[in-house]
Amino acid sequence: MKTIVFAGGGTAGHVMPNLALIAELRSKYNCVYVGGDGMEKTLCEKRGIPFYEIKTVKLRRDKKLGNIAVPFKLVSCVDSAKQVLAQIKPDLIFSKGGFAALPVVLAAKRIPVISHESDFSPGLTTKLTKRKSKRILCSFSDCASKIKRAEHCGAPLDPALYNGDRDRATYGLSGNKPVLTIVGGSSGAATLNACTVAALPTLLKTFDVIHVTGKNKSGGQKQKGYCPVEFENNMPKLYATSDVVITRAGANALAECVALRIPTLAVPLEKASRGDQVQNARYFGDMGAIKVLRECDMTETSLPAAALELYNGKSKYIATMSTIQPDGTSRICEIIESELKDN
Repeated sequence: MKTIVFAGGGTAGHVMPNLALIAELRSKYNCVYVGGDGMEKTLCEKRGIPFYEIKTVKLRRDKKLGNIAVPFKLVSCVDSAKQVLAQIKPDLIFSKGGFAALPVVLAAKRIPVISHESDFSPGLTTKLTKRKSKRILCSFSDCASKIKRAEHCGAPLDPALYNGDRDRATYGLSGNKPVLTIVGGSSGAATLNACTVAALPTLLKTFDVIHVTGKNKSGGQKQKGYCPVEFENNMPKLYATSDVVITRAGANALAECVALRIPTLAVPLEKASRGDQVQNARYFGDMGAIKVLRECDMTETSLPAAALELYNGKSKYIATMSTIQPDGTSRICEIIESELKDN
């Protein structure tokens, strides 16, 4: 049985796509995960996926002086990845990007690498590893056009997302109101969380609210019609229970909402970011598939107003979403299998 190494971590946007592909491929191949001591480790352990931990180093966009030592630390990270790859002896590496994937791809010598870029524009890891990658896959056609040899194939989405059961009772909701789910991302979003809590009195007039705050992030006190949770492992259930979603604009989060036809309000991260979330949100927003609220315009008044406007106009958003096919899971699996046959 051939072995595939999946690399990428730090945030759900880098981890969950890999887990979706592993779920599809692990019956045919030995699928292992290489990453840092982040959420990828915990999620792999819960799913029984063999996990190998390596050293990682993260570039901090909000602390430029702190990045001076990054290139030197990266050398040690690559050495760590080399040792792990020598132990695994994989036939293929699939990189989902992010700082946890960079050492793995740089450590690959004669091991073929397939890289996937979720965002509207290429991220730093994709740029640094494009020469090491045999194939570069992109969720957006615009991104593929910016990279030599890249191809547009869509986003890796977990097929289980389409089979979730609506379950208000688990979240302690009555079922008398539409359900608004607010997700700040796997690591949370302090400004979105704070605004949600401030806006609760207004939001609860119309909606029952599920608030995914992010690990170790605080929300409001649980009350009638409001359920705060740090992290939701059962995303199929969460999405099936949701009538409207407010989210950051991570590429995979938006792809999931569009694929599932859930009316979505995106509040893209702008600070401490390279601008990728703004680009992701603008793409779907310009198509009329989602509604976008700038973070600088988000207040305890504007957030519930935008959510209500989205809900009242949900039919037009759903109609536009139905014309878009963001799910590239099957195509990506075909490409991986094709490369393994040729290898």
